[in-house]
Amino acid sequence: MNFYTLDYIVSHQSLDSTRRVVAVIVLLVVALAFSALYLRNRAQTRWRDAGIGLLVLSLVLLGIQTEQYFRVSHQYSQSQMLVHFVEGIATDHNVKVEDVLVSSRSLQDGMIVRFNEEDYTVHLNDDNNSYTLERTHIINHAVYVNGEH
Repeated sequence: MNFYTLDYIVSHQSLDSTRRVVAVIVLLVVALAFSALYLRNRAQTRWRDAGIGLLVLSLVLLGIQTEQYFRVSHQYSQSQMLVHFVEGIATDHNVKVEDVLVSSRSLQDGMIVRFNEEDYTVHLNDDNNSYTLERTHIINHAVYVNGEH
């Protein structure tokens, strides 16, 4: 079973966004290169055809990026809520934030929280403003903690 530290969650919030920005920048550089080649040799249709193909590819990738942007935006807001949740758990139970581990990278009902070497199932209310913890036991005790050095 995988658990995550707060440091891991915070550090990986922007990783997907960075990858998408780099992909779009590379695509724009390639599009500019094809445009320059076409404008330099307007008589050669191979650059025009390559440019049209790149334009179609760019539009498809732009659509995919837009859909992923909305998904990542939702995940980011969920992970922000998880950060506040972990901080609240630490405060309510007098433990260090670093000692609280969660089984999900976004706030969701049914995830497992571990602190003081005990596991708890999280039950959230409908608007995610309050929670209850229920002592639970995991079946597979082989645990991997993401974010530990």
